[in-house]
Amino acid sequence: MAGQLRRRVDELEAENLRLRSLLGIDDRAAEPAPRWEPTLFGDVEAKPAGPTITQASSAHEKVALFRSLFRGRDDVYAQRWESLRSGKSGWSPALKGGFATDRGRPKEYLPLTDEVIEAHLAGRHHFGLYPLLRDDTCQLLVCDFDGEGWLLDALAYLDAARADGVPAALERSRSGDGGHVWSFFEGRLPAASARRIGAYLVREAMTVRAEIDLASYDRLFPSQDFLPRQGFGNLIALPLEGQRRKEAKTVF
Repeated sequence: MAGQLRRRVDELEAENLRLRSLLGIDDRAAEPAPRWEPTLFGDVEAKPAGPTITQASSAHEKVALFRSLFRGRDDVYAQRWESLRSGKSGWSPALKGGFATDRGRPKEYLPLTDEVIEAHLAGRHHFGLYPLLRDDTCQLLVCDFDGEGWLLDALAYLDAARADGVPAALERSRSGDGGHVWSFFEGRLPAASARRIGAYLVREAMTVRAEIDLASYDRLFPSQDFLPRQGFGNLIALPLEGQRRKEAKTVF
């Protein structure tokens, strides 16, 4: 009896397959879509881009590697400040003579040099980058997530980027309550095009993580398509700041 039932089941399955084939129905379409789960590390092939930099490498080599990735305006950079009197903090363009300069004189902005980056990595100061260049191009794209749920939202964006072949890396922000997903370009790209890529990936992340609206998504850097007439556009805090690294912040 068992043998007869097995043969009957096989016949019915074969007939079902024949009918579905005639109707043009793909069995795979009937399968439920796999549930999204975040991945911290994708199966990404490491492609050597140059000499390996290790902890034992010289400061000059480390700074050169850092600057080859985090590229923006070289003629100006931002410096974080904190007021002991008021408790306020913020970011301002670094000026010759410090923040308190004579308002009657033109401002002289300090350039972003190797010494500035070395001070940043050593933890003596925390500096920021202006990613939007004078010709309305950029060499990197950053998606900022801040607040509750930031980690899963950032991972959804990271997975969406990798699924579309966009290399990306996730950094925990200075506060520890947010993150930045960085993508680096081999050359200059119009900021408007870079921001369209970022907006597309945000939409893809929302599709993948359908149960959440990516509420922690804050903004993209560059934050403008074109350089404002006055100012430098929004700054992004540079990662790997020496003091915050000890707290597992500003690290990837």
